[in-house]
Amino acid sequence: MHRLIAFDVDSTLLRVESLDTALEAALKTAPDAAEARKRLHEITNAGMSGRMALRDSLDARLKLAALDKTGVGTIAEQLRKRVTPGMAPLLRRLREKGDRLHAVSGGFADLVEPVLADLGFQRGDIHANRFLWQEERVVGLDIDSPLSRNGGKAEVLNRIAAAAGETIVVGDGMTDFEAYESGAADRFIGFGAVARRDVVIAACEYSGADYVRSVDDLAKLLGV
Repeated sequence: MHRLIAFDVDSTLLRVESLDTALEAALKTAPDAAEARKRLHEITNAGMSGRMALRDSLDARLKLAALDKTGVGTIAEQLRKRVTPGMAPLLRRLREKGDRLHAVSGGFADLVEPVLADLGFQRGDIHANRFLWQEERVVGLDIDSPLSRNGGKAEVLNRIAAAAGETIVVGDGMTDFEAYESGAADRFIGFGAVARRDVVIAACEYSGADYVRSVDDLAKLLGV
């Protein structure tokens, strides 16, 4: 039976946080831009480390700056150049080996679909949040998506991985570890090449899960 490998996107497949990249661009003209950027990163880190509920983190970040279709489209194009070095050939080798790859993200499909298409993910392989739009402006997020809340990645994996011989989650944040801890995945590999989160390292050490600090070490653990 095949392996299913679920990759986180932000700070894993990408070397940036996609939502933060879009919000930072929108904040450039704000009078308090430096303070807003600092607050943005604090909120992101709180959400990724489990100190803040995921949905609260997403809501709080979206309230820091106004996003519109033009800005979102511009950042979506820029993200195509922000792939973590070494990830594209790794994904190719995994597919050649026969693994099924999915991208499971707490980020937004509106931003990451173009770069994920470049990386070989089909539309059905991409699981992410969606912005709510009012004409040309983002007014929130779709709260019906399980990925807008903690535990959502486990819900997605339980739906897509039923036929897999082994399910592996690769990611940098606690929402990725939660999917493994809940039993939705057989294995978790913490990825620290982009963002090192001490709480994830501690969770891996406590549970016996793997943690890597480079794409090369990730490839070795995945057997390619």
